[in-house]
Amino acid sequence: MKTLTVILVCALLGACVTPNPQAIGPYPTDSEQIVREHVRQAFFDPYSIRDARITPPHEGQIFFQQGWIVCLEANAKNRMGGYTGLKRTAFLINNNRVVNMLADAPLCNSSELYYKAITFS
Repeated sequence: MKTLTVILVCALLGACVTPNPQAIGPYPTDSEQIVREHVRQAFFDPYSIRDARITPPHEGQIFFQQGWIVCLEANAKNRMGGYTGLKRTAFLINNNRVVNMLADAPLCNSSELYYKAITFS
């Protein structure tokens, strides 16, 4: 059980895979637009998003996939029509598209990350 816990924590925090420049892919030059387009497809009501902030891309991984991580902090409506409060989601970008995402991502809570305002209207 202890080994399984270590493996899961390792996978979530991204500490188990050696960075590989070919697997990471090129730096996303328009990460805000890439995330905007993905959010419009993946979120229930993307046009209701408010108080949104985004980070610049930084190298990382989600579940053994490598790429560029962009964190989004946003307050969006759920299926019941109520706002959920500020939630942080990590988006993994590889070759200029989102290949994975992780809601309530602990890696987006780092005090070293810089968030700037973004709109979805």
